[in-house]
Amino acid sequence: MTDSLSIAVIATQVGKTPKDITYSFVFDEIYRLAKRGLRIHVIRQVVEKDLISYGIYYHGIKDSIYPAVFKEILKNIGLYPLISLARSPRGLLYENLYSLRVKEIVKMYNIDLVHAHFAYPAGFIGLLAKKEIKKPLVVTLHGYDILVEPTVRYGIRLKKRYDVIIRRVLNYADAIIVASKAVYNEASKLCKVKRKIHIIPNGVDTKRFNPNIDGSILRKKLNIEDKFVVFTAKYHRPPYGIEYLISSIPIVLKKRKDVIFVIGGDGPLRPCFERLVLKLGVKNNVIFTGMISREYMPYYYAMSDVVVIPSLQEAWGLIVTEAMATGKPVIGTKVGGIVDQIIDGYNGFLVPPRDPKAIADKILWFIENPKEVKRMGLNARRFVEKNFDIKRRIDNIIKLYKKLLG
Repeated sequence: MTDSLSIAVIATQVGKTPKDITYSFVFDEIYRLAKRGLRIHVIRQVVEKDLISYGIYYHGIKDSIYPAVFKEILKNIGLYPLISLARSPRGLLYENLYSLRVKEIVKMYNIDLVHAHFAYPAGFIGLLAKKEIKKPLVVTLHGYDILVEPTVRYGIRLKKRYDVIIRRVLNYADAIIVASKAVYNEASKLCKVKRKIHIIPNGVDTKRFNPNIDGSILRKKLNIEDKFVVFTAKYHRPPYGIEYLISSIPIVLKKRKDVIFVIGGDGPLRPCFERLVLKLGVKNNVIFTGMISREYMPYYYAMSDVVVIPSLQEAWGLIVTEAMATGKPVIGTKVGGIVDQIIDGYNGFLVPPRDPKAIADKILWFIENPKEVKRMGLNARRFVEKNFDIKRRIDNIIKLYKKLLG
């Protein structure tokens, strides 16, 4: 029975409501686990009082360094690879303060299993606690903790002192969850026991993201009712390749002027992207929305004709799944988990990373073939219903929990 299972989730920054953007993919999962009857206790890295939100128990870490933390460091020091100690002492204190709190929660609430999201820091916190609590440890890998892209300094494993920690976490964990073949392949290089790596694709709420959503009000608000709309939404940082989408715009506009590019999200590179738009002379065809709240994302997909994800690396690419669930074809790069979702010519197109011309060519092809926009959009929706409904992911996670607990 699922209602007999009690799970400690280590997730450093996950929000407390469906509206919170940070680690929203983790919230979607734990919320549904709680709805299925599991008792979910989330331990976050912030100092806060215990509370219950949406049926989930939240716990923070202590607000001061107390003597037990130094005892914890002495007990755990043997779990640290030697090179990993070449870091700020604050990191050592933080990790052991956090692991001490995990152990307190596990004992206090008679927890059955610990599930950490990201190999570091959460997975390592779980590893530090594991020796004493003797509970199964599940680690979900999400991307930055396992994949690397040296050209844009993406991936914590580019630093040797963290690479050795992540290798240790994967080899001590009882089970590892990955969403895509790309992450599985990378984890397999680091983990000696490959059978404990489980591919469980990410999922979306197919009721919340669906083709019947009306995007016309948003089109009217943005004054783009009669335009072909290309949409993207990513954090404005180097790994996500937004500059390559922007560089494709002049190529598109040479042949078609009735195209608007809506660029969602925010981040440190946004001023650079805005300057690039001015430099290329395409300001009148670009809308920067800033950060889009979770509740409005379905409407942005609905008002678009095509969604483009120009990333240089992606463990999965949840924007791809959400867009397809809303019935939109997606142009995505041939990287990471994107290739697990887009079947070239069926529900979208795959293009090489860093290739503005390839992006422009596919956008123009969709503009010139409006029936294909609809056909591929329908295929995209069917593909998500069959493979990426979040109910399927929750079922598989519960099965894994039960297997580990015998």
